[in-house]
Amino acid sequence: MLIFLIILVSNVINAQHCPYDFSDIIVLKVHTRENQNTIPNLKVTLVKKKKDKVVNNKVYILTQNNRFPFLSDEYSVIIPSRLDIENYYLKIESVCEFGINEWTYYGTKEIKLTEIDKFPLCGNYDSNDYYDSTFGERVYKPIEVILSKKSCEIN
Repeated sequence: MLIFLIILVSNVINAQHCPYDFSDIIVLKVHTRENQNTIPNLKVTLVKKKKDKVVNNKVYILTQNNRFPFLSDEYSVIIPSRLDIENYYLKIESVCEFGINEWTYYGTKEIKLTEIDKFPLCGNYDSNDYYDSTFGERVYKPIEVILSKKSCEIN
């Protein structure tokens, strides 16, 4: 009986995993050519498409809520590892805003995603240096999108 109890306890201890088991992260760095800082206040969502038609499923919104130490000002979202990312696009939308003595608008842009655009969180989520690949995984790199300012007509 004592041996059974020891085996049971050791199995429970070994069964504990990181809080992000079976989760991946998508990170997006959106900026202009002139400025490497991430453009704030964009609406960034994952959109599922089949044959160029939007399929309304669960909505994934990328935010600048950077709760991981390896992120700075990028947009990010946590998704299930099993998500079929090959059918998703990043949709980046801008609204006309006034700032620093001018109106700013970046338009709307869609980016097709692939498996290499998502990264597993377990093993690295609490590290300051996600860029160090100590687990034999590929080195993390955010998706980089460069936008240009467009004119903003005020009615």
